[in-house]
Amino acid sequence: MKTNQTRLSSFKNRLLGILVLLLLLTTLANAVFAQTSGAQITVHVTDPQGAVLPNAKVTLYTRDNRIRIDGVTDSTGVCRFERLGPGEYLIEAGATDFASAATHVVRLERNSNTSLSISLPIAGVSEQVVVTAQATAQPVDEVSKAVSVLDSREIDERDETEVSQALRSVPGLRVTQLGGPGSFTSIKTRGLPNEDTAVLIDGLRFRDAAAPQGDASGFLEDLIVTNVSRIEVLRGSGSSLYGSNAIGGVINLVTDEGGGPFHGNLLGEGGGLGMFRGRGQIGGGARANTIAYSAGVSHLNVSRGIDGHDEARNTSGQGRVVFRFTPTATLSGRIYATNSRLQLNNSPQTVGPIPPAGIIDAVAISAGELRRFEAGVPTSLLNVGSATFIPSANDPDNLRKANFFSGALQFAHQPSESFGYTIAYHGLATNRSGINGPLGVGFQPFGGTERSDFDARVHTLSARFDLQAGHANFISGGYEFESENFRNPSFPVDPAGNSDVDVTQRSHTLFVQDQLRFMDDRLQISGAFRAQFFRLQQPRFTPSASSPYAGLTFLSPPTAYTGDGSVAYMFRKSGTKLRAHVGNGYRAPSLFERFGAFFDSFFGYTAAGDPRLKPDRSIAFDAGVDQTLYKNRLRASATYFYTELQKVIIFDFSGLIDPATDPFGRFGGYVNTNGGIARGLELSMTVTPVRTLNISAAYTYTKSLQRRPQLAGVLRSLGIPDHQFSLVATQRLGRRVLINFDLAASSDYLAPILNTATFGSRAYRFRGLAKADMGGSYTLPLSESRSLRFFGYVDNLFDREYFESGFRTPGRTGRAGASFSF
Repeated sequence: MKTNQTRLSSFKNRLLGILVLLLLLTTLANAVFAQTSGAQITVHVTDPQGAVLPNAKVTLYTRDNRIRIDGVTDSTGVCRFERLGPGEYLIEAGATDFASAATHVVRLERNSNTSLSISLPIAGVSEQVVVTAQATAQPVDEVSKAVSVLDSREIDERDETEVSQALRSVPGLRVTQLGGPGSFTSIKTRGLPNEDTAVLIDGLRFRDAAAPQGDASGFLEDLIVTNVSRIEVLRGSGSSLYGSNAIGGVINLVTDEGGGPFHGNLLGEGGGLGMFRGRGQIGGGARANTIAYSAGVSHLNVSRGIDGHDEARNTSGQGRVVFRFTPTATLSGRIYATNSRLQLNNSPQTVGPIPPAGIIDAVAISAGELRRFEAGVPTSLLNVGSATFIPSANDPDNLRKANFFSGALQFAHQPSESFGYTIAYHGLATNRSGINGPLGVGFQPFGGTERSDFDARVHTLSARFDLQAGHANFISGGYEFESENFRNPSFPVDPAGNSDVDVTQRSHTLFVQDQLRFMDDRLQISGAFRAQFFRLQQPRFTPSASSPYAGLTFLSPPTAYTGDGSVAYMFRKSGTKLRAHVGNGYRAPSLFERFGAFFDSFFGYTAAGDPRLKPDRSIAFDAGVDQTLYKNRLRASATYFYTELQKVIIFDFSGLIDPATDPFGRFGGYVNTNGGIARGLELSMTVTPVRTLNISAAYTYTKSLQRRPQLAGVLRSLGIPDHQFSLVATQRLGRRVLINFDLAASSDYLAPILNTATFGSRAYRFRGLAKADMGGSYTLPLSESRSLRFFGYVDNLFDREYFESGFRTPGRTGRAGASFSF
């Protein structure tokens, strides 16, 4: 059988061959560029007194998000965009020490020359174009769904190393990390399971088809900050636009487009836990931005971790290039690759006399007793006292290795002012390996090392059209083909038990969306529909003789029909926007949920999957109000949400599966059952009381209940606190000094802890998070375009002990570094 490296190398070679074609087309582009003119727009950026602002960033979007161009104003405050096609464009501008101006909408005629003046306010809440809510570019006032945006400047000011940690400040999201930097990470949206949050990279689905739920959860910790321009978060149903896993929301990582003068950044920092991080970024453009490029590489190395042995390493790279051959034709390519290694610990377990029923208060054994346990002292000889659980104990030879490679190629063409189309290919390879040896306490492999690989390939080809049917009607639609493959080679200590599972599924999708604007664009109405048709291939098992699925014919999953609608009305005089959004969602059964199995040379196969599984289905509604006050210095938002999970897939050992009637002889495994209900309230506020101070706060109330208990007698959803709060404050002292304070807090929550005596789990009540981080930076200007920034940060400022579902988390740690921008 092919190794992970062989399959990944073959995949990379095919995709890199396509991307190299982009470079060969440069010669052709030179000739084409010389023969085309197109429309031009000149943007003048000034301060409130009319003084020109050099080095201000200006970004131009087409309405269909087919083109995004970044530019920078020159010494006269001017930025020019040339060789543009006819149509409607959105333009935003921003500069250091100024708030972003409101988005400007400009319509260009063929070969026209237009001028636009933008005055940046001294203080105010920044406004940004949003591309995730409807998969098209929209100003903030037009967005009819609940969306949050984090830009790269905010991420750098908070010195975030991982994408997931930057999302802690977003209302409605519950972000957890089982340990220090690089550890297992999960994101729950609006009280729903991890698998109900979809992850996109530049609008294209990112997921691991070999994951138990076929989602991105297995790679969230590998998404470190490398070359991200911004992160957009859509809260609420997104299945009609983005397909499976978008039941609760969507996280879209938008990478840097490049463009403008050659620029870049070099960063290095180190600190507690043996942490070192390095990052390099470059970007630029040529021939009036008809060629734009960007690239970034980052490395995170944690040499000690919490217990001195929790090593974590991650190396990531991103690259992007865009060729605008004519004002109406664009070809772009993007790659994103990561390689990581993580030292794992044992899962927490119960200890001491615990009550036979009910919820148990989580009390950890002391650090000294934990070290004795790790040294091999039986639990019966530990000085337990009032403790009720043993935190994650060190396992010296338990390791996770992972890598992924994502490559995309996109061609966009606009034959006429009102019609355009896009053809895109996205290839995604994900590989994970779990390696465990005989060392450590608890249940360990006897006599050697075992390894399980989880490899997946997803190929997606899509064609989309965008039609501007008059000023008030924008229609999008298209077709998508997806092929996904899952393999699970396993190598136990005894080679006689080697096994493999190989499953492929293909799907065809049709989608359409209509966006309507009325009453001078104050009223926004949108509707979307999506139909996905699945076709399952015959799975292959090695060895095949005793496979529980051998000789059976499998039906493909049922067709998924999803739709949603949203409406918003803007009262411009008062700065009030009312909005509502309703939609149904689905999550297709993963290949593992249908064909997951375990093989032993003595007992044979143990089936966990069920090929007959039906998809998760949901219906969701939210309504809210967005309010802008005090000349855009304060923006507040309130949203009520309700989601009903009508049907879900769970892993059950409580008796739902009867071995006597199950066609695969299972006594436990994946099964369909009734879901639950999650409802609550999201409140957020961003305020700039003075020019030098920015404050963002968010509060989320979530009531998430299951119809069927996840643990005996517990209907409350596990891992979901009722209350969450975040606060981010950034104070600038002059033009050079910046101080940042970041607080995340939550109420108590329930989590399962394994009882090694019964091999079942009990519900534990854990104290909520209360973590404050604080840092500062000093920027030393070296020239008009170069600067050196020194920074330091303290995490867990008050050194509060906290266990995430029984896993230890870092105490107070510090880090410091410097970055050079040019």
